[in-house]
Amino acid sequence: MDDQLLRTALLVARAGSFAAAARQVGVDPSSISRQVAALEDALGIVIFERTTRRLDLTDAGRLYLDRVASALEAMDEAADAARDAMSAPSGLLRVTASVAFGERWLIPRVASFRAAYPGIDLDLILSDAVVDLAGDGIDLALRLGPRPQTGAMVTAKLFDTPYRVVAAPAYLARAGRPETPADLARHDGLLFRLPVFRSPWHFRRAQGAETVQALPRTALTISNALAIRRAALAGMGVALMADWTIVEDIASGALIDLFPDWQVSAGPFDSAAWVVYLSRAYVPMRLRVFIDHLRR
Repeated sequence: MDDQLLRTALLVARAGSFAAAARQVGVDPSSISRQVAALEDALGIVIFERTTRRLDLTDAGRLYLDRVASALEAMDEAADAARDAMSAPSGLLRVTASVAFGERWLIPRVASFRAAYPGIDLDLILSDAVVDLAGDGIDLALRLGPRPQTGAMVTAKLFDTPYRVVAAPAYLARAGRPETPADLARHDGLLFRLPVFRSPWHFRRAQGAETVQALPRTALTISNALAIRRAALAGMGVALMADWTIVEDIASGALIDLFPDWQVSAGPFDSAAWVVYLSRAYVPMRLRVFIDHLRR
């Protein structure tokens, strides 16, 4: 049995349609359909019930693919272990992160990783949607916020992600600098579209201290952190941004940290960057060295 036919059927089951599976691997849907039909002919069973609107696994198809998935995973882990024992880390590594985190934090670290491990090819899926690791064949996700609730996945913290309220010198020269969080009510706010960022921001002096809340008036609402940074740099108002987004801007003076003595957050104060990957018996060397590189 050609294991590629098995992998294609599994991909279709996880993706939910021939078209979605074809998009993931960059082929025509008819090619996926032919491979599934060839597998069904070889087995003498119907794996998928096809209608004009839906594609569902049959009972026989579900039973077969559940067992095949375990077998293929074991084969892949055995191949990874053998390759790791015989050579330098190699192979394809698929990583997903948000657009802003990928552009501002991840991409600058990819060059040094590729120089250290030229045998590892990276496929970076930058998306603000929460990607299904198993369904989309992703090896590693970089997630931001409180500790992700990931079930059977492995989660490890990379670093804390404190937030800062910032504005450009040009804006402060025009509008004045707020002295306390309450003063923000008189300032133009550059707000991230997520509801938690458009609710009052939380301020505290130290861990466990009393929390106060404040929010600038809404001048501009934007759905992308990179665009908010650009608007702040252009002097359009004050913004609440994660350190990793604007640390260089603060160091250069392009943006001013308005409340350096306060801890600030849009939601919980335990926000961090996390690595998330599927729990498996053997973690391939290419994934281990990538995580170690990010930690360093």
